[in-house]
Amino acid sequence: MRLENRETLDTQLNVFADFHPTLPEAYRDSRLVFLANIQPELQLEVLEQVRDADFIACDTMKLWLDTARPGLERLMRRVHCVLMNDEEAVQFSGQRFLPAAARAILSYGPRAVIIKRGENGSLLFTKERVFLAPAHPLETVRDPTGAGDAFAGGLLGALARAGNDRDDVLRRGMLYGSVLGSLAVEDFSVRRIADTDIHEIEGRLSNLVDMISLDGTRAL
Repeated sequence: MRLENRETLDTQLNVFADFHPTLPEAYRDSRLVFLANIQPELQLEVLEQVRDADFIACDTMKLWLDTARPGLERLMRRVHCVLMNDEEAVQFSGQRFLPAAARAILSYGPRAVIIKRGENGSLLFTKERVFLAPAHPLETVRDPTGAGDAFAGGLLGALARAGNDRDDVLRRGMLYGSVLGSLAVEDFSVRRIADTDIHEIEGRLSNLVDMISLDGTRAL
């Protein structure tokens, strides 16, 4: 089985089965919001408690496409950016090819769709353009769990640092996401990310920028 393929044998919601999130007051004025993978109805509950965010991104997984699609559709109409892996995008849209799948997702209202493709990087689709962010080349992968959340953390962190969500910032944010995802999979849990520093992160980012440069000049 290739790393980008996955098969869910069983899902147990456990404490999330009867969970209803309550945001602390200090969080309700957050300018950037990431609705990580959880039931769409709970993501919407979180969103109802956020007053006026500048940028809202959401993630999801196959289970919710199978069992909670109406809620997921409502969520997509209220966010600025949707993150999905390639299998989920194809399933949700009913389209075989990713550009058509992204166009279908964009029709719900988000201005950006990021399709994650594991070791093949990620694709950003907006109405104006497409951008490919490569994955950082790795020789060893110990645990892919959490790579998507690490990617989202790098993306949103780059937006927070820049103070805006322009398309060029989104593109750079995807490269930071690739860097953080590459660190996450090199060890179990958060060990590898906890052991890194800004110099290593910026070094890997520099490698990625070099990978997408045609003539050695910095495109980003």
